[in-house]
Amino acid sequence: MKLVPLKLVTIIAIDALEQKIISDIKQCGSKGYTISEVEGEGIHSKHFSDWEGRNIKIETLVKEEVANKILEIISSKYFGKFSIVCFLSTVEVLRPEKFE
Repeated sequence: MKLVPLKLVTIIAIDALEQKIISDIKQCGSKGYTISEVEGEGIHSKHFSDWEGRNIKIETLVKEEVANKILEIISSKYFGKFSIVCFLSTVEVLRPEKFE
């Protein structure tokens, strides 16, 4: 069994940004993603109703170069305008051909 290091980019944002963010990460070279509905509380407080929009988590496994492109686009397009969190983790995966 051979594990290969990749980067896990995690983006947490309001659901209204879903299609824009998906388009952005695909343009950067991501081959796929996973979306989950999430909730939590941070410095912007907790949402108290659905009319404020739901939060989603978008995750994608990519090579480091692609991860850096995604982080650059997310920070330049969305930070300062939206409540959005983006973080990067190093992970090891089996079947790396699924992510190239």
